[in-house]
Amino acid sequence: MMLRDMAIRVLLVDDVPDLRTLFRKALSHDDRVLVVGEAADGIEAIEKALELRPDVILLDLAMPRLDGMRAIPRLHEAAPGTRILVFSGFSSTKLARRAIESCATGFIEKGLPPHELGDVIEKVMLSPAKSGCDAQPA
Repeated sequence: MMLRDMAIRVLLVDDVPDLRTLFRKALSHDDRVLVVGEAADGIEAIEKALELRPDVILLDLAMPRLDGMRAIPRLHEAAPGTRILVFSGFSSTKLARRAIESCATGFIEKGLPPHELGDVIEKVMLSPAKSGCDAQPA
């Protein structure tokens, strides 16, 4: 079942090219999702979010230049309404809570089977927008 007439537009953000490739390949088999771009760090993610206006940003936390946690508020400013799904190689309830408090929409571990990624992205897309997380117009 399709979420809507168009696929969910996803931006993949991770500093490891092989992981981005793995996620892109896994999602290429899911009609609900369209990967519209990739970024290797938080700074590039902000630039791509401004340009591409994705529905969901799949965001790693541990990256050079600007890590995912510090990028979250800037991504909300650059692309209001975009859902942010944090994924991390670290299994930590405290880290997940901190990401959600920083306005991430969801948190998953990198160990998630790739074929389940589309389901998680759809769930994040269907979740209500978090109040107080998007930048207010000046």
